[in-house]
Amino acid sequence: MRRLGPLAWLAVAVASSFLLGITYFIGMFSGGHELDETCASVGQTVDQRYRDEHWREPGQWFPLHNKCNAGYDLVPVWVNPAVVILTSLIVVCVGAAVWSAATRRHAKRSAKAQSR
Repeated sequence: MRRLGPLAWLAVAVASSFLLGITYFIGMFSGGHELDETCASVGQTVDQRYRDEHWREPGQWFPLHNKCNAGYDLVPVWVNPAVVILTSLIVVCVGAAVWSAATRRHAKRSAKAQSR
């Protein structure tokens, strides 16, 4: 079985970064421009008291939330798990690329030393 090289691992990391950017964009802007209209368009009412108590939630980096009320979040349910999975995939792929490059370099040096 052939192992993936460093460039293949980096390609997967770049693709995952692109998907992470799209996912994060969807999560950040899921509330729309006018919260009242967006909540009304999905059949929910805005609970201003709840939003006043949880005023930090819509602006935090993670987890992404933009709730109309205590029971309804405008951010799709798949966004936060996808952010975790894609971020983990990027870290693993970059680590695998470094490992693969180091292993190949070591193998080349060993082969070169044996040929002498």
